[in-house]
Amino acid sequence: MRVVSFLPSATEIVYALGQGDQLFGRSHECDHPPEARSLPIVMRAREEMGLLSSAEIDRKVRARLDKHEDLYEIDEKALEKADPDVLLTQELCRVCSVTPEGLQAALGKLRRHPQVVVLSPRRLTDVFRDVETIAKALGVPDRGKALSSELERRSEAVGPLRSKDPHAPSTSRPRVAVLEWLDPPILGGLWVPDMIRKAGGQPVLVKAGEPGVRTTWDALRGAGADLVIASPCAYGLDRTLLELRGPRPHPLEDLHPPRGVWAADEAFFSRPGPRLTEGMELLSDLLHGPGRPRRSFEGRAVPAFRSPLPAYRIPSRR
Repeated sequence: MRVVSFLPSATEIVYALGQGDQLFGRSHECDHPPEARSLPIVMRAREEMGLLSSAEIDRKVRARLDKHEDLYEIDEKALEKADPDVLLTQELCRVCSVTPEGLQAALGKLRRHPQVVVLSPRRLTDVFRDVETIAKALGVPDRGKALSSELERRSEAVGPLRSKDPHAPSTSRPRVAVLEWLDPPILGGLWVPDMIRKAGGQPVLVKAGEPGVRTTWDALRGAGADLVIASPCAYGLDRTLLELRGPRPHPLEDLHPPRGVWAADEAFFSRPGPRLTEGMELLSDLLHGPGRPRRSFEGRAVPAFRSPLPAYRIPSRR
């Protein structure tokens, strides 16, 4: 079977299912596991924005969306060469992948049409269900059920015992803000509030299953978060730290939540795939542990303003 993935999370799921050798194409953002980077790029962003600030990226993206312009482009020759039996994509967010119209235009030029698997998870349970959906499309349904069950088991194991009590008052839970963008500040929605609750926390200003919320620093300050995690979508940890420590003091530096401001790789929260379980474990460590994450998070989650600033290089667009 030949598979093309337009989603980093779907690519990770394919590898987690032990089917990485079935992949023949990817989006330019599919970078995990490392071997995925050697796959041909079939879809990429129309404009390189890696050197821009969060505010500049937001303005450019909104301008393109207002004009109904696609943010991504499909390499039709690369797609034809990949000749997929299955194509993995989504319809949840225009900022994350090619539009349905752009996809249909490209598929219309192929000699044969692949099975298109559309993933649009809104809750944590949807993410687990998508694992089984992909596995079924790849002809390994039993592996999908096993992986889904394991991810669900890990998600149930995080947090203190009191977090298992569905009747526990929200006031007894630490208040958590996970930022999926920094300028303007956008709080992670959809499955992120589920993750926070699983870890024994209370999400602030967002509701499970609903999109992320564009807010202000004043509103976030007024929400009284006990823990803030900066994990911007499509940003690695190095890129996030550079943004937070720009030439001017960042507003997050003035919040001083009791459990601190942490920076984390976006894969722990923004990619609806296997590593969301690590995001929940990270939350649990910071909320109920000794105030620092377990050793496995070393170099992947750090105090936002108290760790060495790494040297950052824009990833190659091979």
